[in-house]
Amino acid sequence: MHHPGANDVKAYRAIEKFVAQGKIRSIGLSNWYIEEIDDFIAQISVMPALIQNEIHPYYQEQAVVPYMHRLGIVMQAWYPLGGRGHTGALLSDSTITSIARAYGVSSAQVILRWHLQRGVVAIPGSSNPEHIRENIALFDFALTDEEMRAIAALDRNEKHDWY
Repeated sequence: MHHPGANDVKAYRAIEKFVAQGKIRSIGLSNWYIEEIDDFIAQISVMPALIQNEIHPYYQEQAVVPYMHRLGIVMQAWYPLGGRGHTGALLSDSTITSIARAYGVSSAQVILRWHLQRGVVAIPGSSNPEHIRENIALFDFALTDEEMRAIAALDRNEKHDWY
């Protein structure tokens, strides 16, 4: 967990000057959570546009995502498909594969659609043209509330990387 200190605020304020000068449009943060964001934003003048955290079906940030959304901050998932060494287990999870079969789509598409419906930006990395095409083919189906709840139930609070 990140604990903001005086150096964080000082560095952020320096970046805010570039926003004021029109040199950059917005500022984003990575690995920030409820516990520290309120104290931090009380000390700054430009609200972060985006916070990028580890988010996937096994680590869902169920409290953090809506909290940041209420502040007007976009949430972005790094490791949207579980991360190196964990993607295979997530893509073969029986809940995910069952939903994928019902729609005739891949497990990755189900997970990416889940992110989309939660309002979480997910940018999966791939150099495989077929996977890239598949990763953007998310608009021919929508998960039901029941399917969203089934994926929510997969949350293990299981982080796959530490920082």
